Amino acid sequence: MQLSVIIVNYNVKYFLEQCLISVQKARGKMQVEIIVIDNASSDGSIEMLTQKFGKDITLIANDDNPGFSKANNQGIHIASGKYVLLLNPDTIVAEDTFEQCFDFMEKHTNAGGLGVKMLDGKGIFLPESKRALPTPSVSFYKIFGLSALFPKSKRFAKYHLTYLDKNQNHEIEILSGAFMWMRKSVLEQIGYLDENFFMYGEDIDLSYRIILGGYRNYYLADTKIIHYKGESTKKGSLNYVKVFYQAMIIFARKHFQGSYQTAFIMMIQLAVYLRAAGAIGYRLLQRLGFPLLEGSLFYLSIFIIKEYWEKNIKYIEGGYYPPMFDWLAAPIYTIVFLVFLGLAGAYKKPFRIKPLITAMFSAFIGIATVSYIFPQINYSRAIVGLSSIFSLLITITNRGLINLREKRNFFFTEAVTKRVVLAVSPENLSDLTALLNKDSAYPVKITGYVSVSGGSGWVEGIECLGSIHQLPQLTRTLDIQEVIFCQKSIDSKSMIACMESLHSTGIEFKSVPPNANYLIGSQFIQVAAPIRKVVSPLSRQDILRGKRIFDIVCSTILLLIFPLTVFLYQKPCKAFLALREVLTGKKGFVGYIRSEGSPKLPPIRQGVLNMQQRSPESHGLNPEILDHYYAQNYTWDLDIELLLKGVGSIGTFPFNEKL
Repeated sequence: MQLSVIIVNYNVKYFLEQCLISVQKARGKMQVEIIVIDNASSDGSIEMLTQKFGKDITLIANDDNPGFSKANNQGIHIASGKYVLLLNPDTIVAEDTFEQCFDFMEKHTNAGGLGVKMLDGKGIFLPESKRALPTPSVSFYKIFGLSALFPKSKRFAKYHLTYLDKNQNHEIEILSGAFMWMRKSVLEQIGYLDENFFMYGEDIDLSYRIILGGYRNYYLADTKIIHYKGESTKKGSLNYVKVFYQAMIIFARKHFQGSYQTAFIMMIQLAVYLRAAGAIGYRLLQRLGFPLLEGSLFYLSIFIIKEYWEKNIKYIEGGYYPPMFDWLAAPIYTIVFLVFLGLAGAYKKPFRIKPLITAMFSAFIGIATVSYIFPQINYSRAIVGLSSIFSLLITITNRGLINLREKRNFFFTEAVTKRVVLAVSPENLSDLTALLNKDSAYPVKITGYVSVSGGSGWVEGIECLGSIHQLPQLTRTLDIQEVIFCQKSIDSKSMIACMESLHSTGIEFKSVPPNANYLIGSQFIQVAAPIRKVVSPLSRQDILRGKRIFDIVCSTILLLIFPLTVFLYQKPCKAFLALREVLTGKKGFVGYIRSEGSPKLPPIRQGVLNMQQRSPESHGLNPEILDHYYAQNYTWDLDIELLLKGVGSIGTFPFNEKL
């Protein structure tokens, strides 16, 4: 046996399946055994392994979670390969990875361990692909940011060896636990993983022991893998900081002596305090930064309104509000606005219009009532009312700008249709589009596909934009937001190369493993499900009554101002008739695209508008998908958005007939 691949899994079923598929492809003509150790997963991993991989793997199913080191040792004990590869389950290896590593180790007989070039799920190079031993000085430079300030310095940038070219092979000291290729004979000589390390630090310890055993570790840039960093271990929490640095202390006490050990432990303890303080500060900034900024804008608007009211209405002939207004009343108004916004959940995502209106109306009533009781802050209800209105506009604008930055959509919507390109062969295109159309929870606009097998032309109504090699130009020209790879069509090596070439564009990447019903990406899994009967808010009578009230209020307002806004409508006469039908209850403002609806959807009035008003791109989507989305995600926010976007289209749809 040439190679034993050992994978420890804990509750990452979908990533594990994708990893194993890539491992099977990478075996090629080599003799490779696959050993999977499951640490008592509760996500159905065992069932998936049994059903989809059967006798192709050796499975060890633990009844508890003994830790990463002990589980890997279970695999090493039964491994029969000349080489052992410890591989994370949230990885994808290229088809040539095993062959490249095998050839390198055969040529370098002094090599005990080997790591490879790793990219994350966005195609960005992972610096932990090559590391040096974290001595006290190396750790000091890393903790205090000197390694980041001087990435080309051999003195300061040792932690991740950033002064070494990531595209060339190098001798290094520390391998990454995500991919550790080692000689089995060396492991028999130096010992397996130290089981005192439950998680983290065991890769550093084992790498160092390889060097102490008289061998060398190398970084191989000739092959690349994807490591969806953080899927098998969540690395952003304070608990991670604590566990990781405790592992570093174990390492120091094992390998360092005297003052060297003391200095290292002091450095680690300092790092813990700094990371903890930084994490706490960051969380406080996240929680309080937005309200403080918004409060400043509220106060500024109150001050401007007061100045205008004072000079143009209240004290036209001279006089002014007392200074107490600026340093007492205005701050109290601001605090009340913020408190009511917080109580209404206005700072929680996804943002909604209704809590903003509720909060500002309640704040106005509260301030007006308290002002009546405490004359010290009772100056003008008009100022309070105008301040409430302007503060509401500020809150809507702020959240709209956040949505625009994060989702490229100003309006308050939970899901935004993404412009995607599919990397797929023509023969697999229909299967991929069928999967994407199964669930409206992940709406996409398919701009086209790039062929990975030389085909061209239109397939299933989708245009071929070119070859996969043209992806960089196409994504920039067409403003593409996401690329979805069909792994049944494209090999892992080509997919990894595409991701690396596009990593600087900010494009997101998803992939669909062969014969799978889910999309997978960085910090992302979307399992598709067939369209089913919707558990919809529109099934509730109170929601339908609210929808009817919305129709009456909005149609009344639009009819009253119709003479002033007639120029907004494409067909003014038909728009007037449509608004009258909404007011009388014959129609609603927003309905299904298919006027007859669907047995899977709760019945509602036929609408003068529908989900196709959301964006020009929506006209190319399956109407059933859009109707399903509307029913499942109905809110007043959504109706307001569709009304604002589609008001000019009122009256352009057929009347009293099924679409």
